[in-house]
Parts: sequence; structure tokens; C-alpha cells
Amino acid sequence: MAITKPPTFRHVAVIAKSLALAVVIMLVALPGTAIAAVETRLLRIDPRAGVDDGQPILTTVVELSQLSSLSEVASNNGCNARTGNALLDCVSDAVERPNALAKPFPFPDAQARLLVRVDGADSPATFVGRSAWGASKREPFVGVAWLIALDASSMMGARYADAREVANQFIGAMGPNDIAKLVIFDDKLNAYRASSAWTVAKDRASLVAMLRAHATVSPSSGGGRPFGGQVKGLVRSFGDLGNSGSVQTIPMMQAMVLLSNGAGREDAGSVALGAEVMKQFFTKGRFPEDNTAAPKTPLPVISVYFPNDRGVLNDKLALNDFQFMQDISNVEIGGFFDIIRAGQSVTKARTIVRIVNDRFDKLWVVKWRLSCLAPTLQQSFTLGFDATKPAIKPDATFKEVPIGVNPTDWPLDVNLAQTAAEAQANPLYPGGTFRVYGHFCWGGDKSRAEAYFVPAGTRPAPTSKQSDPKVAQQAMQTLIGQNMRGGANDASDTFVLLDVPDDAKILDAEGEQSVARVVLYDNKAKRASGVDDKTVLTLRAQKKPLNFACLAYRPRCHVAFCKLRQWECRRIRRLSDSPAAAPV
Repeated sequence: MAITKPPTFRHVAVIAKSLALAVVIMLVALPGTAIAAVETRLLRIDPRAGVDDGQPILTTVVELSQLSSLSEVASNNGCNARTGNALLDCVSDAVERPNALAKPFPFPDAQARLLVRVDGADSPATFVGRSAWGASKREPFVGVAWLIALDASSMMGARYADAREVANQFIGAMGPNDIAKLVIFDDKLNAYRASSAWTVAKDRASLVAMLRAHATVSPSSGGGRPFGGQVKGLVRSFGDLGNSGSVQTIPMMQAMVLLSNGAGREDAGSVALGAEVMKQFFTKGRFPEDNTAAPKTPLPVISVYFPNDRGVLNDKLALNDFQFMQDISNVEIGGFFDIIRAGQSVTKARTIVRIVNDRFDKLWVVKWRLSCLAPTLQQSFTLGFDATKPAIKPDATFKEVPIGVNPTDWPLDVNLAQTAAEAQANPLYPGGTFRVYGHFCWGGDKSRAEAYFVPAGTRPAPTSKQSDPKVAQQAMQTLIGQNMRGGANDASDTFVLLDVPDDAKILDAEGEQSVARVVLYDNKAKRASGVDDKTVLTLRAQKKPLNFACLAYRPRCHVAFCKLRQWECRRIRRLSDSPAAAPV
């Protein structure tokens, strides 16, 4: 855009004063509450640990915090009285103060309630334990997939070097389970200047090398710039997670770091109002938003604004750029907004990385035993807390959403210790009965419970899942044909009494080492206890005991029993047929 008439100093001063006033008005008008309530944020529901270990353990990532709006934080820092660069520095200083935007709150274990909707009623999960994210970074899946989006358009100018430094600091701070993908984009909508693969922390040097290989901005391609569309399209990069040839262990959390001056030109999608809509898109966490089969993964956006040098054109458009970059940051779910002016990159970059990671470190990794699950892919959860002071707002945003697991893969909630203790005291034997304890969802309907025994001499697969219905059905039919199925005599929500097939093939090993391997199955929910070699129920067993009451009367001796113990029967018969010894 050409300026045909050089502006006077008076024009520049008016524009600068107008910009400062607009920014102050915008800060004051931002939504927020004077007295922040403690809020629950359910950020992730991850079923992988439960499916892998054969126990119904559900992992959640939760934040409890008191949020403050940017307007409140800036006003409390005296920013309303500032103008120009002093205003930008004041806002930046305000958000960088400890816990300025989100003050963490302790997790009240005893009052925590996670409810899942099953058959029209809320079913409670059982709280298992929790740990802080920062103390759990060595545990499987506790990490972040960082999408670092670096603006290399010609409009960034000298600010590109500062943005590169922030990207470098985020790469350098990757945790042990973190992965990162670096995308360098310019003013083209559907083409990136450079895009890395998802990279694990130990290979971060390749990302740094990519930064060094792209040390200058791209030339302008002419015309406008669809900045809003570019930012929304960046989330497609998360679709690469888990692809063949890519990183297979996906961290629980994801986050996007947007490094830009926010300059969108001649594009309706780049106005500040569009950023608010886009923030809701990221916060809802459905990518793409019309894919109802995709798990809900709310995406924190860390937005860092790099204002260009002052000038008439920049001043006219800077308000929109500033507001777009600020509004797209979803502070309520772990996002962040900050400003870096020229010459501040190294110090500010380290500060921003520390603040973002500190907030993540204060998230809670909470584990629950989830006995019941809706029989559909879509699940509905509510996380709340009873009778706390102050009161904690619940989170019910996970409604009718997949959580990344087929319900038939979710293991039954068997109390392994109590079941094993019962079998230790009363070993299983052919033709007998046995009890399995746990928390079950069949509501006392004993017709739903079945037991399948692994025949002696065979072993479950090292790793097996129930995800293939045809394979599971064929296996059950085979076991039924081998008389390896036991029905239920009695059942409640806490136990089930099952028959043991009257067949010695249920016994594996001899003597004190004899065991029976069993899979408990709910034929309505199509769920089972552990089915692989590591998780299958392995219970103490013994040979069928002799029925001495029967054998004392030869006519009543059970034919099947005699076949099983022919030598015992023959010996007893010989003894009973022998004449009594003469008295001495």
C-alpha cells in the first residue's frame, strides 16, 4: 500500500495516541471477573494405561486454578496510564509475574468425583491417586507434543530473528517424553516454507539445524495474506501423530506455540473477531471440528506477539494485529500471551518458556478406576468436587465424545487381590465353583457373567486385545466346544459365583503349583478381564477331591467320578470286598 502524501508529525502523534487509547480500552473491555473462582479444567482423558495393563485405570490431566483476565492483570499493574512501547512493556511485565493469569489450587483428593454417563445414569469412578505433572515426567505418556509455528513472512522483517530465538528456547526445554514439530510458514496459505517431522527430545538437534538453515524471512508473494486461515490450518499437523514411520508413543498433552507479528492483510479471517472464534475452536479440541469420531484434545495456544517498528502503516494496523495475537491465546486451558519488542528476545524467550512450563508442571495427573463405561464410542464425563471451601466449579465439557478406546477393549474391574486370596483358601477344582470379586456393571444379572478357562498346555498370547470381534467370538466358540466355559450361579455388583467345568484340562501344572487360567466375560457389554499372558486371571487350583461319602456306598458311586479317578475307585472297592479280619 502506497502513501501518496507524506504524513505530518501531527498526524503521526494523533494516530499513536489513538492506538494507545484503543489498546487501553481493549484491555479494560476484556472479559473477566473481579473475584476469580476456582475452576476445574479437564484437559485430557487417556485410556492407554488401562488397556495396556489389563486394569480399568483411566488417566486424566486436570487443572485447578483461579483465573484472572488480562484486563484485570494489566490494570492492577498500572498499564492504563501508559502509552506506546511503555504500554506494551507494562502488559508484558504484568503477565510475566508469578501466577498472574492462573493461580494453582491444591487437589482435594477426598472430595474428587469423576462421573461417567452409563444407561442414563451417572456411574462414579474410584479415585486411585494423583501426582503433579512436573513430578511425573518420567512416567509413560506424560509429555507434550509441541507444535512450534514460526512466522517467516516478509512482514516480520527484523523481528524474525527474535522469533527464531523463542523457537530455539522451546526446543531446548523439551522434557524426556516431549516431542516437537517445527513449521516455518510465510504468506502462502497451503504451502509451508519448511516443516519437520515430529521429533523426540533426544533428536532436537535436527530442529535447531532447521532453524539455522532458515535464517532470513521469505520474499513477499504479493497481494494479501490469509493469516487467520494459516493459523487454523496449522492444527492439521497434529494429524501426523502416530503415522507410520513417525513417532509412535504420543504424549498425553498437545500445545501450539505461535510466533508472529499477527499481520494478516486483505483477509476477513485475520480480523481480531476471527481470533476469538478460532480460540474456541482450539479450546473445544475437535480436529477437524466435524469429525465426531475424533477424541477431544483441547489445545493450549501460546501466542507471542512481535510488534514491528513504529510507522504510520504499522500503527494503523497494529491494533488488529495485537488483538488477534492476544485473543487467540486460550489462557483458561493453559495458553499464554506475551509481547517481545526488538532486542528483548533472549531474556524474554527464557522467561516465557519458564512460565509456560511452570504452569504445565502444576497440572495434576489423576488416575481413576473406571468400572463402568457406556457401550458406545462416545462417552460423557463430569469432574467435580464435593463440599470444598472455596467451592470449585465442575467441568462437564467432555460430553458425547470419544476418548480413544473401543468400550469392548476396556477391561472388567476385577479385584485381583481378593479373588486370588479366595482361590488360595478355596482352590478351584473340576466340577466345583469359584468366586470373582470386583466392581461390575451387570446390576446383579447373572446371565451376563461367563468364565472361560485356558486349557492346560496352552498359554494366552503375550499381548492380546479384544478389538477384533471375529477373533474373540471364534476363541469363545472353541472353548465352549472344549467344555471350557462356566456359567454364573449368583452375581451382584461386587462379586460373581461361577461354575468350574468338570474337566481336568482346566488344571495347569501339578501339586502345589497347579493353577487355572480364567477370563471373566460380560456378554452384554462385550468386555472381559485381562486376556494376555500378563493379565489373565491365574488362580490356585487342585485336582477334584475324592467324594468319600459317595464311595462308602458302592451302588451310589458316580460313574463320571470313577472314570476320573479309576484307580482310587478300584482300590476302595477291593478294600470293601475283602473279608473282615478275624478278631484277636
